[in-house]
Amino acid sequence: MISFFDDKTSPWMENLPYSWQEITAFGQTILFHKHEIVFHQDQAASYVFIVLSGRIRLFLTSPSGDEKAIAIVGQNGLLGECGLFDHPTYNNGAITASKAHLLKIPAERFKKVCSSNLSLAHQVLRFLDGKNRILASHTMQLSFYSATQRICFTLLQLGSTYGKVVDGRRMITVRFTHQELANVVGTSRVTVANTMKELERQNILSKEGGIYFIEKEKELYASVLDGI
Repeated sequence: MISFFDDKTSPWMENLPYSWQEITAFGQTILFHKHEIVFHQDQAASYVFIVLSGRIRLFLTSPSGDEKAIAIVGQNGLLGECGLFDHPTYNNGAITASKAHLLKIPAERFKKVCSSNLSLAHQVLRFLDGKNRILASHTMQLSFYSATQRICFTLLQLGSTYGKVVDGRRMITVRFTHQELANVVGTSRVTVANTMKELERQNILSKEGGIYFIEKEKELYASVLDGI
């Protein structure tokens, strides 16, 4: 994989190295089904959640109802931590991208444990730093990249996070829709569909049974720099 994309700015926060064993006794394990809301943007931030299994999509909603995905948080990730400090409400929404088990912990209890446990507090800060890097990457892309370049960039990130080399091609093992990709990139579904079609026409990308393959990583990388 091209090293430029092996960084900490991918919105897919998977394989996280954190351990929350010191706080699990204070929470309740809850099963969420796919596409189930965990909490709404601007809702009172009464709880913090730890992802035990599955994937959760964090997103912003505009006053007109448009959505912009921020990150997809996997196992050992933290949700709702924005409510631990001076902000009384969640600054984004959270919805399950798959079946998930979450540990639900009262925010005040979580904060009290962190105040007396330095290693736990460091984990929270490390997680916040990771989200900050992702948000900075979003800002950079929206400021300087076209929609097409952002789509290509995100495909490379998907390949880095979920990719598996099969017969010299990189298979993106997670399934996603054009609308889901549009929500991450910040563009329309039509733009994503047209861009994906053009990438397939150029044999940079292919699709088999609902799974995408990156056929030419160097060419996809070049599309990030120069556009298609």
